Amino acid sequence: DAMARAELGDDVYGEDPTVNRLQEMAAERLGKEAGLFVTSGTMGNLIAVLAHCSRGDEAIMGTLAHTFLFEQGGVSAVGGVVPHTIPNQPDGTLDLAEIRSAIRGADVHFPVTRLLLLENTQNRCGGAVLTTEYTRKAADLAHEHNIKLHLDGARIFNAAATLNVDVKELTLPADSITFCLSKALCAPVGSVLCGSREFIQSALRQRKQLGGGMRQAGVLAAAGIIALEKMSARLGEDHERAHRLAEGLANIPGFFLDFGEPASNMVFVSMD
Repeated sequence: DAMARAELGDDVYGEDPTVNRLQEMAAERLGKEAGLFVTSGTMGNLIAVLAHCSRGDEAIMGTLAHTFLFEQGGVSAVGGVVPHTIPNQPDGTLDLAEIRSAIRGADVHFPVTRLLLLENTQNRCGGAVLTTEYTRKAADLAHEHNIKLHLDGARIFNAAATLNVDVKELTLPADSITFCLSKALCAPVGSVLCGSREFIQSALRQRKQLGGGMRQAGVLAAAGIIALEKMSARLGEDHERAHRLAEGLANIPGFFLDFGEPASNMVFVSMD
């Protein structure tokens, strides 16, 4: 019903009131100045890397990061940005000492380290949740070296639900964040990239260049507004169901929980 009744305009010119409302809502919820509606989390992450980095720059990320594994190498193929991977720990984090060691110095032979990328929740670690304290420490380390922190927060509202904290606690330390409307928040399509106004202006140009400009996109944004207003408050129900599913599967002979009890809303199972 919200999609059918959405007030529309031309979003390429910033004239779609429903898109504008979604972007403003998303930025406010995450404690940022501005937001940008994009078609997918993959596009949001790529735009963020392109806005933070120049060709030949380097971005530190985990060996299990979605951006490294499942986004077709877009940061390199499109942006000429070099991924510098370090191992994800079982809890989804990157070891702070290893991050520090990965940061390049001023040697002319090295690419310049511009960006640290974290993922919360961490998909390939079983939906592991990065804590507020860890995120803050990682951001402090990055900023100490004049490096930006981008958060792939595809399921950041799940992380907040698990920790029982306001999502802002997890997002404020980051310079930019992408979160998905179309996963746990139930909208049919879309993600939002949030950051400073200056960053989002740069991101807007990158979105246009990638072919991500949409016209009457308020039809989609209307569902995103419902996702933020209503579905974000119901994620605890998903987590309860994930635990019940995991408990049931664990009692079936030949089924094994790859990561034990689910950390959030993701259940990974192997069969003998």
